[in-house]
Amino acid sequence: MSDHFTSRSPEVAPLVSVFIALRKNEGLTAQRLAISRAQPLLHLPMVRDRAERTGEDSAVAAVDLVRDHVRGLDNLTDRIIADAALGLGSFADVYRSGGLPANILHKLESGDLGVRRAVVLSYWVDLHQALAGSDFAGAPEAPSDRSLRGRAEDEVFERLAVQLLTASHLHISQRTSDLTATAAVVSEAWPKPIGRVIVVGGVTIDHVWRVDRPPDLETSRIATGYSRAPGGKGLSQAVAVARLGFDIALLAAVGKDQEGQEILDHLELEGIDRSLIRAVPNATTPATGIFERPLGESAAAVWRGPLGLDSRHLDRHAKALSSCAALLLTFEVPLPILHRTLDLAAGRPDERPVIIVTPGQPYPDAELPRDTLRQIDYLVARPWELERYARSADARYDPQLISNELLKQGLKALCVLGTRGGTVYLSAGDSIDIPSTSSVIKESSITRDAFCAALATGLLERRPLADAVRWAAAAMAAVSADYLKSPSPPLRARVDAMYQKYFA
Repeated sequence: MSDHFTSRSPEVAPLVSVFIALRKNEGLTAQRLAISRAQPLLHLPMVRDRAERTGEDSAVAAVDLVRDHVRGLDNLTDRIIADAALGLGSFADVYRSGGLPANILHKLESGDLGVRRAVVLSYWVDLHQALAGSDFAGAPEAPSDRSLRGRAEDEVFERLAVQLLTASHLHISQRTSDLTATAAVVSEAWPKPIGRVIVVGGVTIDHVWRVDRPPDLETSRIATGYSRAPGGKGLSQAVAVARLGFDIALLAAVGKDQEGQEILDHLELEGIDRSLIRAVPNATTPATGIFERPLGESAAAVWRGPLGLDSRHLDRHAKALSSCAALLLTFEVPLPILHRTLDLAAGRPDERPVIIVTPGQPYPDAELPRDTLRQIDYLVARPWELERYARSADARYDPQLISNELLKQGLKALCVLGTRGGTVYLSAGDSIDIPSTSSVIKESSITRDAFCAALATGLLERRPLADAVRWAAAAMAAVSADYLKSPSPPLRARVDAMYQKYFA
């Protein structure tokens, strides 16, 4: 079908990665697409055109188009495997007419990928016969379970990606005489990156219990909700940067266990470079237990165990740290790792990255040496975190006094985030207000992560500092406005909308 795209075309791999990441659990659904950064699929010209014509959300349009193209795959086996792996239910009516029982049809749309695969293997001949109808001449030999979950599904995804890309190529060619529009079918709608961003921080598996208030000691409380997902300030900031359209890598450590692989898969889905990740054999990936109240307030307990970054791993990536355009660093890493990271990143004073640091978990000794402060461009903190770094009793209760002390020690700028808005204190004695927006959600970890990501990308886009601060405030406003529906970093279009609403 294609004389333009093949399985080796560079545009194919990003689409295949989306299918591999989203086949897990309930498969390829509009809801999962809407909260992920699956741009290679969402930004296909056919998807955007269908969404515009029908008024559908782009995620809904994408799922419908994938379902259509699964039905159009040349090979019956490819159709069966792709439909089951992605949980699409494309052939439910055909299977029903072919005599497959209702409980089997239900399992083919199960939220468990393993169940869907088991049905494919157990009913291999029946599924082929139902699709072939009167033309049925026998089914090919069924693959093994290992072969199905490995090479067979991946190769089907490659053929599906080629078909989608080819159709998009033809779609553009038919709609425009400008043949250059076909040069980047997948990436044409992405914002143009301006330098690479690296985040150095922690990753965990978050277990979140939603409660009206955390239980008292010696008591229990019924939770109104529970979720489990990859988290950590490092991961959250990396996702926030990725969703703003920038080239982003995360430098962190995970265990070589199921949870570590889950985190790696999540990073791939979000378009985050995983090449700086340290995967440690025989180590357990950190976990966080969070009690979250209705309006965003929370309390957490973090278990890290012995897993962590070490100086040798940092030194292996010294060139990446010193040559990136911006570095986001959190206090989730041990203090020696923080110092070593800053030394490597700021080692070239003539050409060094913008360095933004968040003291989300202040170090027990509460000491930031002068040399460390001189290496930091923006310290983004809450008032209570700064109390530990006050050098006088009066300064503990006055952010202006704390900022004066830290700025005299060499810090270039201090961003203090309050419940609403905040202030950026500058070394020249000036300050910039961080505008506040209306929201019932208080300032939280995720709003700060969005602020840091937007501040970094705004500066890389060469916005004036005051405008970069407003852009970062718009990112916080987007998180707050959407928190009850989706407590996750916003996409760039959403930040743009909030910027236009409040600050344009």
